[in-house]
Amino acid sequence: MAELLKYISLITLCGTAISFAVGLIKWIDQRNREQEQKQFEAFHKMVCIASGVNESGQTVKMVQQIAAIYQLQAYKQYAFAAVPVLELLLFEYDSAKDSRTQHLDKAIKETLYVLSKH
Repeated sequence: MAELLKYISLITLCGTAISFAVGLIKWIDQRNREQEQKQFEAFHKMVCIASGVNESGQTVKMVQQIAAIYQLQAYKQYAFAAVPVLELLLFEYDSAKDSRTQHLDKAIKETLYVLSKH
């Protein structure tokens, strides 16, 4: 009987440890998913601003647009999506060369360079 109780307590302890480990893994996975979602939302916001409008469709100042273009360099994991958008922006602003768009041109080219190294 004592032997049986020893095994039952050991099984209970192992069950508790396994339950804790599974719960911890689920919590870490959920946290990582939430982080990835926040990262994607921030990237999406930067793409919107880099294109010249905010998420509600209002035009942003060129200073904000340039800052957003440079900020895209922090999202290297989304380079596959950012590079085509920046190339299209470069194409659109290429026809309207003036002193202001030269700053946009420079920001886009530098960001494309950084993202293409990844």
